[in-house]
Amino acid sequence: MAGKRSGWVSEETALWASDSVMGPLAGQLSHHPVTKRDLVASLECVEELATLRAWVDAQEAKLLTHIAELTVGSLMEDGYGTLVAQEYGESLAAAEIGPVLRIPDASAGKLIEQSKLLVNFFPATVEALQLGKISRRHALTVAQESCGVPEQEIPDFEEQLLEIARGTTVAKLSNRARRLRELMHPEALTVRREKKIRERSVAVDPASDGMAWLSAYLPAEEAYGIMHRIDGTARTLNGPDEPRTLGQLRADIFSDLLTHTCATDPTTTTANRQPALGSGSSSGPSAGASSVPFPGSSAGSSGGSSSDGYRGVAARVFVTVPVMTLLGGNEPAELDGYGPIDPDTARKLAGHAPSFTRLLTHPESGAVLSVGRTRYKPPKDLQDWVRVRDKTCRHPGCNRTAVRCEIDHTTPWSQGGETCADNLGAFCKRHHLFKTMGFWKHRQPVEGTIVSTSLTGRTYTTHPEPIHAQAQAPPF
Repeated sequence: MAGKRSGWVSEETALWASDSVMGPLAGQLSHHPVTKRDLVASLECVEELATLRAWVDAQEAKLLTHIAELTVGSLMEDGYGTLVAQEYGESLAAAEIGPVLRIPDASAGKLIEQSKLLVNFFPATVEALQLGKISRRHALTVAQESCGVPEQEIPDFEEQLLEIARGTTVAKLSNRARRLRELMHPEALTVRREKKIRERSVAVDPASDGMAWLSAYLPAEEAYGIMHRIDGTARTLNGPDEPRTLGQLRADIFSDLLTHTCATDPTTTTANRQPALGSGSSSGPSAGASSVPFPGSSAGSSGGSSSDGYRGVAARVFVTVPVMTLLGGNEPAELDGYGPIDPDTARKLAGHAPSFTRLLTHPESGAVLSVGRTRYKPPKDLQDWVRVRDKTCRHPGCNRTAVRCEIDHTTPWSQGGETCADNLGAFCKRHHLFKTMGFWKHRQPVEGTIVSTSLTGRTYTTHPEPIHAQAQAPPF
């Protein structure tokens, strides 16, 4: 268009500028040179950019939905029936959008589907996205996690998830959504689980450069138990002389357990080339959950030799079971790192799976029983309670599972801090170090609610993940 001028202006002074009178966007957005900003101002600018990005994502969702509707409408005007227009309209819209965004048609089609879901069924989520209160990934999580919620309850489900989304990561939002969905789902979890177990499977998908993806669709307690076992073994092998990353170690161990001769000669496995196995120790937290092998392993105890040749490997998984569920009730239990599991599975794990730490909760308050005592080193049951309560590292945004975290005093013992639930929190080694070195400061005004202050003075408040709907502080 003659006279139109738009595009990037000096990156030190402006993000985007356009003086097109007829163009879809007009105006100018600018900022001070990056090199002129101090640390606090730079963080504020990043925050503002995130808000801008969220606004852009909301407008894109609306536009993609509108383009699809216009394309379908155009086909209907040309005489095509509604079904035909719907069938081909979105494909044609994707074919138009793909080249504009420089993405494949299939990717453009997925964007259209996601946009329609948000715009047509989750207006409050789109509004929150537009205002920069949540990110696009948060918005999609709210929409996708609504599957199975009765239609009349979706607005309430959406409202509750949005409140959570404004102050947490996508991973933790998904976890909370699963719990909330269990409360609203009209069909019992036990019934749904029985249906899904029939669909269990293993699949392999080719990837480039001689690689492939191997995935398994399994009951949650089995999948998480397997992952904990692999992760525990990898951390046992991970040392100063080990050149491989944790990710590479996990992959090698997974392959060895399924394809190599671990049972007869563990020293020949690819995961065992550096260093030699047999130390009998685990690199997990120095004090924490009971440490015995994952169900199905023939190992006798933590540090013993299992049939697969690995030693000192424990699958540390928490399952929290309300007392009434053990007695035959229907309230879901909680599987660490996953969320609600059906009562039948919970009872089976509590009664027959020694590798699962069993924490019995009060039927009314939801509090863990018998976790009293006050001394410098938290007793094991108190550590277990804090890990179950926190579920992950309590540093804002960190998703390291609490089983792999250290239990730290919010107010240091040396400064008068007590060893009690309202002065303890789970922190991974890195974020524990940040606190010890004074980079981050934490306080716990009420049990489980931790207020964290960064080096630049920014404050974040995180809340404990609920064990179940009626969870309260434990008795002391």
